Amino acid sequence: MNKRILKIGLTLVAIIALVTCTFFLKKNFTSKRQGYIIVELVSLQGKQMKEKEIAFSEGDKLVTLLEENFNNVKFDNGMLMNIENYETPEDWSTFLAVYVDDEMSQVGIPEIKYRDGTKISLKVTEYEE
Repeated sequence: MNKRILKIGLTLVAIIALVTCTFFLKKNFTSKRQGYIIVELVSLQGKQMKEKEIAFSEGDKLVTLLEENFNNVKFDNGMLMNIENYETPEDWSTFLAVYVDDEMSQVGIPEIKYRDGTKISLKVTEYEE
């Protein structure tokens, strides 16, 4: 029961964070140095569907890095809606939760501050009421 409440709470926090980001977009982060990041796409079952090590240079934006390194990338108001074979359904029964170095991101993808070695996980997450 506690595990279910925790999962519901985390899901609500993720949705609130995503909605808040669409209304209060801050200045998009651009890198100040060179390096690489690791981006992984994780299925609803927790299986890694794809992982890429992506090199970045000074001035690069995470949105652009994703668009250049993955297929079927679609953003809507700063929120990642589609990537590879995943598409957010109209009813939002699942969505992409964003984790940075294994912690849920408190900001949208355009605002994520990354550095050399940062791991970004895009996890398909089920919305539960």
